[in-house]
Amino acid sequence: MTAPSASPTTSAPDGWNASVAANPDGGAFFQLAEFAEIKAGAGWRPRFVDAGGVAVMVLERIVPPLGRLWYVPQGPGLAEGSDPSGVLTALAAQAKKRLVFAIKFEPQLVDSPENRGALEAAGAHRTTDVQPTFSTVWLDIRPDADTLLKGFDSKARYNIRRAVKDGVTTAEVPIDDASCRTFYDLFVKTAEGRFVIRPYEYYRTFWQTYARDGRGAFFFAYYEGEVISADFVMINGHLASRKDAASVPVKKVRGAAALLVLDTIKALKERGVTDYDLCGAPPSDRAKDETHSLYGVGQFKTGFNKEITDYVGTWLLPVMPLQAKAWEAGVEKAVRKAHFVVKKTPYF
Repeated sequence: MTAPSASPTTSAPDGWNASVAANPDGGAFFQLAEFAEIKAGAGWRPRFVDAGGVAVMVLERIVPPLGRLWYVPQGPGLAEGSDPSGVLTALAAQAKKRLVFAIKFEPQLVDSPENRGALEAAGAHRTTDVQPTFSTVWLDIRPDADTLLKGFDSKARYNIRRAVKDGVTTAEVPIDDASCRTFYDLFVKTAEGRFVIRPYEYYRTFWQTYARDGRGAFFFAYYEGEVISADFVMINGHLASRKDAASVPVKKVRGAAALLVLDTIKALKERGVTDYDLCGAPPSDRAKDETHSLYGVGQFKTGFNKEITDYVGTWLLPVMPLQAKAWEAGVEKAVRKAHFVVKKTPYF
């Protein structure tokens, strides 16, 4: 690995993304150098750590008077069923040198008694979440497109046929300023009354940073010349994730979003992608719960694969026990609330 034990700079070492891709979890999208760059512009200081042979990108912030907080988005990159104690001990040792009071982390491990027990045995415990959901739907896109289509449920197949019949078309488009504005305007309409989104500049920076080295792509669906559905996809080797999606209903037209998923899969296969994360779903035990805020999202995504993957969520590893306890007892809630009031954006 090329990473130093704890880089004092906000720039990733040469070969960082290759090191992340070599991690036991296959490489998380938010552990890449691009995400570190984006968060450096949002008040965090990225640090690049070798934790027991695992490349870990850490985001650091000072929390007066407690000290420094470390946040590990979608990491560290642990293997399913492995003992996390070695990696977490190595990470804590580096944190202690930096006067870090706690490490907040999100290992991409399937939610199971075994994985939760292993994390607890390593000294960590479940804590408040950062990401809005820790459940998702993965698609194995190795089969040819016709085979994949046959594996979708009948409603998804019908919607795709209807979209084609109604004249919906799709295309990959450059992530330039014009397409970013088009996507964001559609995103605002999609989010209205349903969820909070960040300012335009955050998304434009995010999308263009990932697109710079081919790790991000826009796919648009059109009807009568208008964009009616849009997906932003992150790409990391053989993995891809549909991070942002926007869609508005159009009278007499249905299935645009479903057609866009299928055509995006075709484009990703040409890039060598084998596994596609549709990114976000209700927990598997609430997939049929119509009161859940993500019920509709879940119904759409399980049309492509019925299985929902649940992850273990966000965990906290105390480094300075008293300060970590104070953080969880109320400091975190106060800091996050104050930051949103002042900056109008989430703290994390």
